[in-house]
Amino acid sequence: MKNFLENYAEIHGLPSPGRNVNRITQSLTLLPAETSYKSVYRDFIAGLENDSTLKLLKYDAFRKLWHQLTPHIQIMSPRTDLCDTCQHFRNGLQYNARKEEEAKDLLKKYKEHLVKAKLERNYYNNNTKLAEQQRKLVDEHFVTNGKADYCSVDATAHYSYD
Repeated sequence: MKNFLENYAEIHGLPSPGRNVNRITQSLTLLPAETSYKSVYRDFIAGLENDSTLKLLKYDAFRKLWHQLTPHIQIMSPRTDLCDTCQHFRNGLQYNARKEEEAKDLLKKYKEHLVKAKLERNYYNNNTKLAEQQRKLVDEHFVTNGKADYCSVDATAHYSYD
């Protein structure tokens, strides 16, 4: 069963963009959102020989074994907030990469993009924290009775258009 799931993930899965490793330091592989545990279970059972004792494996046991044997293989959430570039790379890896070299090149570019995205996310998060800290200082030092004592204050503000 473990071999089946790993082969299935190799064919249908994509590397996780948000987290590079999980708690057991193994890269996460995400199966497409349209995949379900039930559909993978049906594919598993359909691929077995008729006389295999694994044909008797129930769905609940299959799912429990999946989580025990291959916790690094997960199903992508249908909600996605990927940027256009991430979506382009994912689609390219999933549908367009015909040759191994092409897939490796696309995966390399995807990982480079993820590094840049992480830097941007860190920059955004750091500026948000700085703005929160500045706001507290303004409230503590320049606001009395719910009104600012000055028309302008030397502080940082953060605007988000999300």
